[in-house]
Amino acid sequence: MLKKYDIGTFAGFFAGLLLIIVAIMSGGTLDSFLSLSSFLIVGGGTIATSFIAFHYSKIFELFPVILNSFKPDDHDPIEFIEMIIELLNKYRSGGRKALESHHEFLDNRFFAQGVRMIVDDYPVEEINDLISKSVNSVKERHRQGQSIIRFMGAQAPIFGMMGTLIGLIQMMQNLSDPSMIGPGLAVALNTTFYGILISNLVFNPIAVKLSTRTDTETHLIKVIHAGIIGIKRKSHHLLVTEQMNSFLSTKERQQT
Repeated sequence: MLKKYDIGTFAGFFAGLLLIIVAIMSGGTLDSFLSLSSFLIVGGGTIATSFIAFHYSKIFELFPVILNSFKPDDHDPIEFIEMIIELLNKYRSGGRKALESHHEFLDNRFFAQGVRMIVDDYPVEEINDLISKSVNSVKERHRQGQSIIRFMGAQAPIFGMMGTLIGLIQMMQNLSDPSMIGPGLAVALNTTFYGILISNLVFNPIAVKLSTRTDTETHLIKVIHAGIIGIKRKSHHLLVTEQMNSFLSTKERQQT
């Protein structure tokens, strides 16, 4: 079960939350930081403006995108290079029949798509075109998800400030009643706290994580693309390896 998720992401989130809770409790009680009004202002306002800014279907599609940020990054190009060279050798010796059963067992959909196109005898030009379109589609889909999360990360502190103004107004209206000053001030400060917390512990880190994930996935697709074309052309395995290695970093090349 744990292998399906990135332990580092969970550890970072819970460690940040735990440190904040410990800091709060070292100087007071946690109850003073719990405010339904503050949460409704920040959470409700952020979600409401997101529905205004983006189509509702994009908001609902966001949940699997966010879940993806908690999954491990399994885009190791070294493993794929080894598999590609293995399939290349089989294709050079056995032709398309040697690859017929392999595409069904490949976890990466771009790799499986490429092998399937080779089996179906697509010309090189069409393989290039389809993989390029797939890359652009992935980038655009990820960009949309990241833009929504970044928007929500920007909106949360704004509604935190709005809650602060609401609390201050309530407090100023009830200066004659000392019992109302405390609750008004609590709403004022807690909404700012919630806005900053949600923005910087949830939305902004997830947006950065997804952006990094997009870069690594695009990087892997380029490696797979070069490998698929090499298989299709029945190029020498050293040439194909060198072409794929050209997309790797210096550290990654040392591992090949």
